[in-house]
Amino acid sequence: MNTAVQRERLIESLLQLRLAERTFPGSAEIAAVRADLEEMIGPTVTRASTARLLGVSQTALERWIASGDVPILITPSGRRETPLRALIELIEAVRERRTTYPTDRHPLAAVLHTRRAEAERLNTSKLINAIDRNTNHRNAVSQRNGASEDGHYAAAQRALAYHRAVAQCLDAQTVRDARSRLQRWRSQERIDPFYARAWEEILAMTPAQIAQAIGADTSRMRDLRQSSPFAGALSEPARRRVLATVHQTSA
Repeated sequence: MNTAVQRERLIESLLQLRLAERTFPGSAEIAAVRADLEEMIGPTVTRASTARLLGVSQTALERWIASGDVPILITPSGRRETPLRALIELIEAVRERRTTYPTDRHPLAAVLHTRRAEAERLNTSKLINAIDRNTNHRNAVSQRNGASEDGHYAAAQRALAYHRAVAQCLDAQTVRDARSRLQRWRSQERIDPFYARAWEEILAMTPAQIAQAIGADTSRMRDLRQSSPFAGALSEPARRRVLATVHQTSA
């Protein structure tokens, strides 16, 4: 059996585990196995496998990539591949669409259209603080702290806007994914224990409390957002809209 087929079978197993996790939320055993499977599959999936798993041609997939609807990452070897997290969510959405609308011949197109519409509904006026729209304020920060600090400030604003967008569409699955990612980072020692404990406290809150916490513009949250388990939580259209909003604000 070739490697591509093996990985695609692992992805199918991962999809089944995610379904089981929704049926039995909070199961540490399921979460642990899911984390192991994600590690075995790796962070990205080839475009050929992505097309097969989504049930579309590679030509069609390339069009969705070019339009910015399907995200792509550059691997260390220079290959353009699909992030595993984004692919899994697309597969789940496409299969749900097929179940709900069995006569729909283009379920991926319908899913991506819905995601673009959802991105347009983001309340971008609440993504950045009013003070950050003030040119004089930004210039004062730049002159006082220098170019490097100004760059750090801009990155912090992007992270703030991103997490406020996540807060607007936060659901149980997004929280479960964040908890799973944090658990994996801890086991791999990829996050400082201090930040891991802080995120665990946040993720133990109710969804409404989590949404309020991750969008807070405080020094504590600015530090925590640099190692956020909510990375990858937004759809590609939503992520692009957030970045465009921050760019327009800083222009």
